[in-house]
This record gives sequence, structure tokens and C-alpha cells, in this order.
Amino acid sequence: MPITAPDCRLHVVVGVLRNASNQLLIQQRLPGKPCAGQWEFPGGKLEKGETPEQALVRELKEELGVTVENPIPLTQISHDYAHAKVWLDVFLVNQFDQQVMAVEGQQYAWQGMHEIVRMEILDPVRPILDAIKRL
Repeated sequence: MPITAPDCRLHVVVGVLRNASNQLLIQQRLPGKPCAGQWEFPGGKLEKGETPEQALVRELKEELGVTVENPIPLTQISHDYAHAKVWLDVFLVNQFDQQVMAVEGQQYAWQGMHEIVRMEILDPVRPILDAIKRL
């Protein structure tokens, strides 16, 4: 995976946490944020000087209170929202310590892929699910 996003794109990392039951953690965007109420995989923006892996570890600790171990690069996605153009570095996370908690007050759920596609999800979630199916 490249270290940086293409020019003019907001570089974002995404973590797809998978539990022992093969369910994926999905969370709902908070009120007041763009696309509020829709469901997404957790993650966030890279800070200056961070690698995608470092940003993923930081973001998942901040959002979910977990420490990530051995994230697996899954896919990269370029997506244009009305409010931003983003470059997503997506990682599969099978190993994490501690129990997940909604540190920022967001709703979250462990769901199978068939349940996720029936939810009100952000557009980039579908290609992420497609990448998981290819594993």
C-alpha cells in the first residue's frame, strides 16, 4: 500500500474489526457530522507524520478503546463525498485487545456481512465488503 494519498484527497484509515464469530464491527456516524446516522467501519484521518498503520492504531484506541495488533492491509478506495474527496486505506483487524467500547458515544454493532448490506451504510462500505469476500 502506498504511504500517502493522491494529491487533493483527505487520507483516512479504516479498520474492519472481525471477531471470533466472523462478525464485523460497524458504527453509526454521530449527529452533527457529515452523513450522520449512516453506518461505517471505524477509523479517521491521518495526522502529519503518521503512517496509515500508526493512524489506525491511534484512531481505534480513541474511538473504541482497543489496541490493534497485526492489522492486515485489505484495500484502498478513492471516494468523492459532497463534503470531501477521500482516500481510504482499509485494514482487516482480527487481533485486538480489550473489549470494544463506544468512547465517543457512538452506536456500534457486531454484524454479519448479510446484515450490514441491509443497513443504511456509507457508500465505501460496499467495496470494503467486496474486498473481504475476496479473502
